[in-house]
Amino acid sequence: MTTAVRALGVIPARGGSKRLPRKNIRDLNGAPLIAYTIAAAAGSSMLTDWLVSTDDDEIMAAAHRYGAPVPFKRPAALGGDNVRNSDVMVHAIDFMELKTGAPYDIVVLLQPTCPIRDPAHIDAAVNSLWASDHPTVASVKGPFKKRDPNLKRIHEGVLQDYCGQVQAGDWPAFYIYNASIYAVRRDWFMRERRFVSERQVPLVMDEYHSIDVDNEVDFIIAETLVRHLGIPTPKLKG
Repeated sequence: MTTAVRALGVIPARGGSKRLPRKNIRDLNGAPLIAYTIAAAAGSSMLTDWLVSTDDDEIMAAAHRYGAPVPFKRPAALGGDNVRNSDVMVHAIDFMELKTGAPYDIVVLLQPTCPIRDPAHIDAAVNSLWASDHPTVASVKGPFKKRDPNLKRIHEGVLQDYCGQVQAGDWPAFYIYNASIYAVRRDWFMRERRFVSERQVPLVMDEYHSIDVDNEVDFIIAETLVRHLGIPTPKLKG
């Protein structure tokens, strides 16, 4: 990088998760789930500032224990089931720009439900977006390419091809959002209030690093992968 870029990382962690209650602070191999994302953000060299945004006192305390900046408790209006991450990000941007007195160039959403994320992935997202002409970066897992059609639908009780038939071998590889990293140009985000654009820079991550914990099965897989990969358990900071 030849020009300094101001990047803000935000870890959104509400307390009211439904499918896996209290998942953000559930113990994953000796540390709360959120601690792994905190460790990744702390290890990034491209984030000018980063923080945890939460409406929950217990999550706030856990984040503090693992060294995360938690400069505010999220307003109650941003704590319900229908609150979008875009609303949380706008609140964090407004707060931090008022605090620091300077605007950011890039904002990065780091979901705490993706514990197997390397600081290098965050740095790559910021660097690749800053070097591009596109407004967003999204992390994906892949490539996936099968000789036979892989995506199916069930129509009137019959399993059918989802995308229709093409000649064998003609299917292009496809990729799937893994929810780990969304990096967005700040001005575009504040105008559009979205994390994805029509044209995006891809950040390809392998399947090991693409687990997204949404339910009990995901949590079991994540813990297995953490142990298999030998990922260090985050340490308490205070």
